[in-house]
Amino acid sequence: MNSWFEEHFQEDYLRVYDHRDEGKAANELREIMEYVPLEKGMKVIDLCCGNGRHARWLARKGFYVTGIDLSSALLKKAIELTEGIPVQYQRGDIRNIPLLQEYDGAFNLFTSFGYFTDDAENELVFTKACEALKENGWFVFDYLNPTYVKNTLVPEDNIEKDGLLIKQQREVNSGYVFKKITIREGDSQREYMERVKLYDQQQLIEMLERNHFTLKFVFGDYDCSSYDTNRSPRQIFICQKKENGKS
Repeated sequence: MNSWFEEHFQEDYLRVYDHRDEGKAANELREIMEYVPLEKGMKVIDLCCGNGRHARWLARKGFYVTGIDLSSALLKKAIELTEGIPVQYQRGDIRNIPLLQEYDGAFNLFTSFGYFTDDAENELVFTKACEALKENGWFVFDYLNPTYVKNTLVPEDNIEKDGLLIKQQREVNSGYVFKKITIREGDSQREYMERVKLYDQQQLIEMLERNHFTLKFVFGDYDCSSYDTNRSPRQIFICQKKENGKS
C-alpha cells in the first residue's frame, strides 16, 4: 500500500496548488537568502523539490542546483518548466538516497517534512542534508508552526477552479494536522488525505543538533520577522554544518 504522499503528489496536486508558483517561491526565498552566505557558482541541493519552483529561483540567482523528489508527476512538470535553467533533477526517496559531501547549501522548504509517523524517519531529512553538505555548509529548513496552525485552522472550505469542485477539510488530532481533499470533476470524485506530524521548535532544534548543525537564525516568516510561538506562521531555521562534527 502506498503512503499518502505517493498517492497525493500527482497531477491533481498540480491543479489544486497551481498558485504555488515562481512568484511565491521568490517571496519565500528573497529575504531569507540575505542571511545565507552562499556565492554564485556554488552547488546547492533542494531536498523534496516538488515541481522545482524553489530550485529554479536558486538557479536564476547563479547557483548550480540539484533537485530531488519522489513524485514522477511533479518532476515531469519541473523538467517542463526548467528548460535553459541549470537544474538537475533526480527521482528518489529522501530516506535512502545516497548523498556525498559535495554541496555548499541544502534546502528543505515549505513543509516538505513530517510526512512519516516515525520520528527517526522524519529526522532522516536532516541526516541527508548533513550528508550532502561540505564542512561548514548551510542548511535552510522551513516548516510550519504547530501553535499557529492550531490557532488559525479553517475546518472546511470549498472552491471552484478550472472545472474542479474542491472541498478541503482540516483538523489537528493526536499530534498531526490532517487535510482531506475531495475533488469533483464532472461525474468523477477523487479523495486525498494529507498528514503532517507536528513538531515544536525545541524538538526540531534537538534533531538538527544531533545531525551536526549549529543554529544561526530562526525566523517566524519569509519576511525574516522574529519567531513568536503564538503569532508566527512558520519556523524557518538557518543552520551551518559543524566542522568535523565539532560544536
